[in-house]
Amino acid sequence: MPPRTKKPRIQVILFPTDFSGASIHAAGYALSLAEKYKARLRVVHVMETSREARGFYLPHLSFDRLDEEMRASAKDMLRKFVETRFKGFPDIETDLLEGEPYKEILKQVKAVDPDVVVMGTFGKARVDRVIFGSTTERVMRKSPCPVLVVPPPR
Repeated sequence: MPPRTKKPRIQVILFPTDFSGASIHAAGYALSLAEKYKARLRVVHVMETSREARGFYLPHLSFDRLDEEMRASAKDMLRKFVETRFKGFPDIETDLLEGEPYKEILKQVKAVDPDVVVMGTFGKARVDRVIFGSTTERVMRKSPCPVLVVPPPR
C-alpha cells in the first residue's frame, strides 16, 4: 500500500481582488478556506496610478492630486469589500498596492509567502487577454505556491 499523502497546512491565504464579479465570487472560496484552516487572510488590491501620463504636458491637471484621490477611493473600496465579503472574520489584513497587477501580486507572494493564492479570473477586456495574457494566468504561471483559480459563476 502506498504511503498516505501529507495534507498541506494552510496558514496564510493571499486574496487579490479587482472588485469584479469574479473577485466577489472567489471571495467566498477564500473565506471558506480561511475558516476551515483557521488561516490568516491577506486581501490586496492593485491600483494603477497616473504616473505613466506624467510625461505629457497637461497644465490643468495635477497628477499628484489625482493619485491621492484615486488612492483614497481605492482604500475605501477595499475597506467596503472586506467589510461586506469577510464580515466577522477575525484574522484579516488588507493592503493597497500600486503598479502592474500581476507584478505586484507576485511581489506579495514573495514577501508574504502564502500557502495558497485564491483569485477569480479577472475581468479585463478579451483583447487585452489575448495580447498580454490575463493577470490570473501570469500569476498562476509564475507563482511558487499553489494558485486556486475560481471561474465566474454560471
